[in-house]
Amino acid sequence: MKTVLRLFLIVMSLAVVAAGQQPAQQQALPKPAPFLSTKICGKGVFLVSLGTETMGRESFEIQCGADGYRASGNTTLKLPNGTLSQDTAIEVDKEGVPRSLSARGSVAGTAFEQSTVFKDGKAATTIGGETREAPYTNRAAVFVNAVTYLMQFVGARYDVARGGPQEIPLFPNLNAQMERTGRDEVSAANVAMTAKPVYFDRYSFNLAGAVSFVWWTDMDGRLAAVYVPSQKFLALREEYAAFSAPLLGALANVKGIVPDYSAPATAPFTAEDVSVEAKGFKLAATLLLPKTGKRPFPAVVMSTGSGQQERDSNIAGLKGYRPFREIAEYLASRGIAVLRADDRGVGSSGGLNTLDAVTTFDFADDVRAQIAYLRARSDIDPARIVVIGHSEGGIIAPLVAASDPKLAGIILMAGTGKPGEEVLRFQLNYAAENNPKLTEAEKAKKRAESEGFIRAIKENGDVSKYPALLRGLSSPWGRAFLAYDPLTTIRKVRQPILILQGALDRQVTAEQARMLEEAARRGGNRDVTMRVFPNLNHLFLPAKSGAETEYTNLETYSLGDDVLRAIADWLQVKLKVGK
Repeated sequence: MKTVLRLFLIVMSLAVVAAGQQPAQQQALPKPAPFLSTKICGKGVFLVSLGTETMGRESFEIQCGADGYRASGNTTLKLPNGTLSQDTAIEVDKEGVPRSLSARGSVAGTAFEQSTVFKDGKAATTIGGETREAPYTNRAAVFVNAVTYLMQFVGARYDVARGGPQEIPLFPNLNAQMERTGRDEVSAANVAMTAKPVYFDRYSFNLAGAVSFVWWTDMDGRLAAVYVPSQKFLALREEYAAFSAPLLGALANVKGIVPDYSAPATAPFTAEDVSVEAKGFKLAATLLLPKTGKRPFPAVVMSTGSGQQERDSNIAGLKGYRPFREIAEYLASRGIAVLRADDRGVGSSGGLNTLDAVTTFDFADDVRAQIAYLRARSDIDPARIVVIGHSEGGIIAPLVAASDPKLAGIILMAGTGKPGEEVLRFQLNYAAENNPKLTEAEKAKKRAESEGFIRAIKENGDVSKYPALLRGLSSPWGRAFLAYDPLTTIRKVRQPILILQGALDRQVTAEQARMLEEAARRGGNRDVTMRVFPNLNHLFLPAKSGAETEYTNLETYSLGDDVLRAIADWLQVKLKVGK
């Protein structure tokens, strides 16, 4: 998620002492305040933004009681698949240990309501009148995505007096590492504001080894701001709106916080931050250019899989998985320029306000915009540009090639060869079909549930009873995906095609690579190469079963040399690299 609030910061003269510095006045400042005290109680508002675009707001109230705290809030946000509006309430004891949590509201017009009671090592959750119990780790905090004020009670699990990195158990079945990392001083010189510096204690919060947050608390221990650097998501307490720019500016001096897309010092290529003009917004991208070789260079444009991803195509929960960075740097080392961009609405790219109506065909336009950008550069050969697409990107690449005869070729990594409806049906049923403990009747019930869900998406029906992750498919993107048959497009592609597939892929099954190859050849394309890697999954990583449940326990999250060489060697020939 992206961007910083536009709250009249231009007319304010603001300064910030670099993060990590200790100003002389700090000697007299109080020690870091605990996350729980009577000072946190009262009403407040968080303003939420993504990059430069406002997402919404969250109003809340925390009440102090003799036996603990009660808090409630309303969060209204514009999300990629529609508007989220939810009311939440929590009750915790004096130490912040949860007793109960409730949430109700709607996502993209679909209503939901649930409540959880924590007692005796169990969490009893009620949805639609049905209650299910799950183990509850003693003293675990409750983490609710997109609800900021609840993080005040997550922070209560951190021992401020002890300091240092600390493990924070979270419900459901998560963990985080939290650490106080410094104190930032923000000074406002504008006459309309106090001349005194304002201090914030800064904390790092890493969720499940995947998503890194920066938290700030004020001198009363109240949560003042939450920032996700990789997404440029910012939730900022309303009274501190004027200090958003200096707070974020302080992070420039904190190593590892802001994504670094620069080239390694000894790399045989340079990395240039560029901006690509799309339809009504700009895509932020990194262009790698070889330091040596004959100009103009051949080039590659990268197209990510489903879900909004930043330019390295990393996936939450898979620490170190940066496939597009690996591919880009490998190709740039072999004389090929590579452009990779943050998807619209993600990272530093604009276009957040388009995501509720976007489809794969719109993402194809974003790839076309990147190709147009490269063709306008004098250091890029406009006749030697190839698109590499992974997963949904493997759907997008043929769409672009079929409409652009000047494109030099495409590489499909786990691109689909079946209509989206068939792909989704397989994904929904895979776990049940391969569970030996289920009876045939139970498997048949799961199939029926899947068919009901697919039908609801196609007919724009009620999907409220399905999990939130699936409800997001009830959107223009989901309906377009279900209806689209990729073979109709691949038959129209006349450029060279390289099809790569993992034999253990359980998201896009391996036989689909053969289907794509055969369809392209039937369409008259004689330059089609297909390769299946025996032990790789959908992520092109070594696996045992290939199931998604295995992703967080893989032995490596780096692409193998065999995959990188297959891509580079094919490009070397098709793009006549160095000639």
